[in-house]
Amino acid sequence: MSVKLVDHSWTRIVERDEFAKVALRGKIEEVQQLEESVRLKDGEDAARNVLHDGLIVHALKRCQENLEGSTTVTDQDFWVCYEFATTAARKAEKILNEEDDESGN
Repeated sequence: MSVKLVDHSWTRIVERDEFAKVALRGKIEEVQQLEESVRLKDGEDAARNVLHDGLIVHALKRCQENLEGSTTVTDQDFWVCYEFATTAARKAEKILNEEDDESGN
């Protein structure tokens, strides 16, 4: 299974428009599904470690809150959360793809 979270739709989140809201909802769901898949295959600790103990989803949800007009999640919060989520998602992709390569999947 090749994992690619940070794709074209992910990068569109920075447009901060209606498509970004749709992309965020989709990516939150995708990361949650990936976390569940890793949990079932490799256990709870692996899921927490690879997917940063739920922080990728948390950061994406903060981005979503900002785009939906939250007064408590600022534009600066959006950018910090977006950058964290992007970096963490790329790291998770790398780990999962390397594991697949090593196991021959």
